[in-house]
Amino acid sequence: MSGRLRGTTVLLAIGALLASASATNNVGGNDGGGGLRRKRTTDKKQQQHRRLTEADGVDQELASRFFLPSKAQAELDEIDMRELLFQMNVEMNLEMSMSFITTPAPTKAPTPSPTQSTDAPSISTMPTLTNCDNPGTCQNRLRDQIFAVSVRMGTTEALDDPNSPQSQARDWILEECDATIPIDPCTASQLILNEQRYGLAVMYYGLGGDSWNAGANPGQDAAAGPGQWMSGLNYCEWGAEITGTGGSFKQLVCDDLGNVLNLNLQSNNMVGQIPPEIGVFFAMTSYISFFNAQSGPLPSTLGYILPLETFDVESNNLDGPLFQPEYAGPDGLKEIVNFRASLNNFVGTIPAEIGQWTKTQNLWFADNQITGTIPTEIGSLAEMGAFLFYKNKISGTIPPGIGNLNKLTWIDCEENQIVGTLPEEFYSNLELEEVILKSNSISGSVSSKVGDLSKLGTFWVSFNQLSATIPSTFGNLANLQELELQSNRLTGTIPSEFGTMGSIDFISLESNLLTGKIPTELFGTNLGGLRILYLNDNQLTGTIPSNYGSSPRLKDLWLSDNLLTGTLPIISEGEFLFLEELLINNNDFTGVVDESVCLVRNNTIPGGQLGVFHADCQPPPNGGQPQIQCSCCTACFV
Repeated sequence: MSGRLRGTTVLLAIGALLASASATNNVGGNDGGGGLRRKRTTDKKQQQHRRLTEADGVDQELASRFFLPSKAQAELDEIDMRELLFQMNVEMNLEMSMSFITTPAPTKAPTPSPTQSTDAPSISTMPTLTNCDNPGTCQNRLRDQIFAVSVRMGTTEALDDPNSPQSQARDWILEECDATIPIDPCTASQLILNEQRYGLAVMYYGLGGDSWNAGANPGQDAAAGPGQWMSGLNYCEWGAEITGTGGSFKQLVCDDLGNVLNLNLQSNNMVGQIPPEIGVFFAMTSYISFFNAQSGPLPSTLGYILPLETFDVESNNLDGPLFQPEYAGPDGLKEIVNFRASLNNFVGTIPAEIGQWTKTQNLWFADNQITGTIPTEIGSLAEMGAFLFYKNKISGTIPPGIGNLNKLTWIDCEENQIVGTLPEEFYSNLELEEVILKSNSISGSVSSKVGDLSKLGTFWVSFNQLSATIPSTFGNLANLQELELQSNRLTGTIPSEFGTMGSIDFISLESNLLTGKIPTELFGTNLGGLRILYLNDNQLTGTIPSNYGSSPRLKDLWLSDNLLTGTLPIISEGEFLFLEELLINNNDFTGVVDESVCLVRNNTIPGGQLGVFHADCQPPPNGGQPQIQCSCCTACFV
């Protein structure tokens, strides 16, 4: 049943809730995790999970959980509507499955004797309806239930194909009627668990389970030990225990009632499409399958999984629309915390309904083919910490509502088609640590409010159309490590306040329209961590500061293609020991390069690393002396 249909039945259920509230005891809730991939908790103990094979006590508990949600003496305005929708989804799933099992077969009208035919009779996958009070075979009852799942998930045609994952999963489950402990297709509690067992089997067959790195069971050995799929009656024991660089996790985790809670199939050599039967995992909070070869579109049946918090399919071959209305529309998922779909082939636009994902902390869909604009509703995601959508085709402007993301620490929209100015509201996100806006068409200026972002460590706005001067307030950013402003239209001078950025490692101001002198504050021990300084391709004048050699860890110094004059300053012993590239060509320098510079060329002195040294040391074509005389340059220009 669609999310919209679930919503229309809410009013009918409210009366039943209130009527039963006084007679209903407390009901167990749904705990779930999943956690962030980058900050996985490794010491959390997994809960013990029990089978649901004993009918009496367990059935009462399940009936209470699924059909009698307790709100003792509750008023209407105290009802948790999300919990109500969750419970109603379970109820409707169960009703649909049971309707195929409990509906008696229709009485057939008399028919003439059949006409003899030489053709073999056709085999239909339509269920033979049975009644648990007057049961047929175990296999018929399971066929009925699997067909009900297929009707609900829209995959009945797949059951006709003997090679489909759905058909293979059905046949595998039917064999369990003859097991030592046969599968139970009639007990109410088992109906829902059988659906999830079927869904897991479809995933195994549909995603190349026999070739998985972990959990594979190519012979479908029912006696295989824990950690192998398609073994044993208790699928909660299938999940392999994985230990990697990020810690340990289980592939499959169930809740106390046997419902699939977490699936973590990362880096598992999975090939194929995510089947629509994923929708039977109505209690699942986490699906993680990054670094695989999953293909095809995302199943719209994700909209059935109301508690879903983490969905991570990064680095696969998935395609089709990323944000489908069944899970990202008006009646879509509301519990999503982590939605990661980067490095695939998704298309489509970002819907305005994304504003309903108010619990989202990580929204990642970088390196896809997403088009359209950033909706203003993005400002409703007040919990979002990371918003990554680089390498797409998103156009339009950055909406002012982006300033409402008070927990945002990381935004990356590199290589899109964004235009307009960076709104002043953007600088209201005081938790920002990484800002990557490079390779767009952003215009206007960098606001002086950038100095308010005290936690900023990375600020990349290169390859845009920014103009005006560089704010001196960059000097307030004591934690800034990487500053990229190159390939814009910035004017004015380089702020001397750069000399107070004590953590800076990388500065690139190349390919702008900067004028004036190079501040002496850019060199020396006050910027002890500075390794890269690119000032080339500007209109800088004056001489090179005499203290330029005192930067203790400077590796690359590019000053080429400016209007600099004078001679290259000498350096003192022990300076420039880490310098690898020095570019001073295409300026107006004169004189002789001092021997002190040549001493650091190619380990002439211990520790010297200079391997690239460009200067205007080529004699002019019509003869005469070169502009600079240099005995140790690696390339000479006129």
